Amino acid sequence: MSIKEQVVIFLHTIGHNVRFRVAAGRFHRSVETIHRYFRVVLKGVFCLYKHVVRLPDNETHPDIRNNRRFYPYFKDCIGAIDGTHIRASVPIEIQGRFRGRKDGTTQNVLAAITFDLKFCYVLAGWEGSAHDSRVLDDALHRSRGLKIPEGKYYLGDAGYGNRIGILSPYRKVRYHLQEFSDHPPENAQELFNLRHSSLRTTIERGFGVLKKRFRVLGAEPFWSFETQVEVVLACCVLHNHIVGVDPDDPIMGDTTSEVDSQRIVHQTRREAQEESREWNDKRDEISEAMWTDYVTNRTMAKNKEKEGKGSQFRWSTPMHVMLLDILEDEALKGNKPSNTFKPQSFARVAKEISERFEAHPTHEQYLNKKIEFYDKMAIVVGKDVATGSYAFSWGDETPHNPVVELDGESNSAVKEKITDSSSSHSKGRSHRKRSRDAKEESNYSEIASQLKEIAIAFKNQGPVDANELYEAVMSTEGFAEEMLASAFDYMIQEEKVGRAFMAKAPKLRKLWLENYFTKNM
Repeated sequence: MSIKEQVVIFLHTIGHNVRFRVAAGRFHRSVETIHRYFRVVLKGVFCLYKHVVRLPDNETHPDIRNNRRFYPYFKDCIGAIDGTHIRASVPIEIQGRFRGRKDGTTQNVLAAITFDLKFCYVLAGWEGSAHDSRVLDDALHRSRGLKIPEGKYYLGDAGYGNRIGILSPYRKVRYHLQEFSDHPPENAQELFNLRHSSLRTTIERGFGVLKKRFRVLGAEPFWSFETQVEVVLACCVLHNHIVGVDPDDPIMGDTTSEVDSQRIVHQTRREAQEESREWNDKRDEISEAMWTDYVTNRTMAKNKEKEGKGSQFRWSTPMHVMLLDILEDEALKGNKPSNTFKPQSFARVAKEISERFEAHPTHEQYLNKKIEFYDKMAIVVGKDVATGSYAFSWGDETPHNPVVELDGESNSAVKEKITDSSSSHSKGRSHRKRSRDAKEESNYSEIASQLKEIAIAFKNQGPVDANELYEAVMSTEGFAEEMLASAFDYMIQEEKVGRAFMAKAPKLRKLWLENYFTKNM
């Protein structure tokens, strides 16, 4: 098969969500051939990520620099980050981990995208029940994970929270674009959320283009889960390549109109209202330095916590010092018999820190209190907790614990085969299965007997045991001891002769000794 045909089969499969059986009929190839070359091209696409997936540079993107609504307030922004759920097919034993807020079983895919709609990082394979912030933590702590240049940041939603390199909107403040359609922003926080949301729609457009271009991402998969994760990453690589060689791809325009049509209408109406209302008059009052300082502080997560009611409970340096002092005291008291402390030591830490430092008022009812029915819940859903053991990204060799592939198809495909089969053929299948099992059993018996013969042959070809050979030679009757000792010495020197002597029956051994003594003595 030519390379061109291999690539066409691969693109046809993921672009139109075509099963291997259908592709085999279309390209006049066997299902095994289609499956084999699909894997070959999939591995080849992975090698392209080094050439088409690149981190954004430190320069301000033109979409921000040339728009006075975003510049200079978001001049250090290099892209947007978000997660999306893609349907997953996994064995029933682990389906609980993959059931989240979406229907069915899904995998949670984290992606960072630039304003050119190119993916610069993708982490796929996390279970659908995992929270976005947990997936982000995994991406940031991987050896080849998400790297954010110093002083730069990505735009994220409120689920990620503010941290170094991630800028999130204000909580409990209007954020989505449709919320501002008839009511313009009334304060600085709402204005910030409005422009944050307008700029962060890039990630939504990226996901829309990706899923529209590769229909396989929106359908029930029929591969093993390991292959499903690899296909997601391969689609992102191909997406970057297509955007690079053909940025005016019609799918880009169609998706833009679908995703942003309502946004453009609202934005046009909103901008007209902003230019004519109070925020147009107060634009000069919000100085550039004020916005720049605000964005920097929120990005670096160094803004000071406001005192008084409603302030969040944050871990601080005094708490850290107090923790070490308490644990040191507990260790001196002998409350650390092994690698960890006793439960009462941790209880003391929680009690004294909560008494000394004021906690969030809404958290007080949960502090130092046992979770009701925790033991029962651990038994019922303990195995359904997301672990991220299947997640990996470009540069990782294989998933940590891949799901076993069922002959190239997942459990759903196997179920489909069983469902589509009519009951009229069930007896014939059973008969064929029994005959096939009997044939396989006879083949196994034949192979076992052949292996036994090979083992015996290897055993006979091994070195001769001198003690066994000595006893076999000296126990032969009818010959003098000196003669037998001379024959033994000859057999030790000629190893092949000794092996042949040991393989003979007692009568043939005696006959061989008589011939040997006749010739040599």
